[in-house]
Amino acid sequence: MRSQISLRAPEANSKGAASAAAVDEGDETGIPGRECPVCGIKFVEFRNSGRLGCPHDYQEFRDELLPLLENIHGDPPKHVGKVPRRLPQSKQTQAELIQLRKQLLQAVNKEAYEEAAQLRDRIRILEEG
Repeated sequence: MRSQISLRAPEANSKGAASAAAVDEGDETGIPGRECPVCGIKFVEFRNSGRLGCPHDYQEFRDELLPLLENIHGDPPKHVGKVPRRLPQSKQTQAELIQLRKQLLQAVNKEAYEEAAQLRDRIRILEEG
């Protein structure tokens, strides 16, 4: 069974219009008929489903995928990602959070619930920044 990696292709755009037209006509020669040597998926299958078959497809279909990725991420393609809300601001804060979590676990284990509540509150303050 083939693992699927999702990358939804836009229906029509100025950069990929020729490829989309060839796929719609069922052209099995050239680019749409080329397939990945690892998983066997053809580019036409990707265009129809919006899913790649394996990580090697990114290299195999690089020339066809690059315009799609540029359309999604901008030119040049650069994925920025997201930063977790609870990301500590410094190494010192991170070290303090680790220590506080250990102390919290110890307080709960010895059933010192008032101490555990204070530690929990301190952790929340540090996490919220």
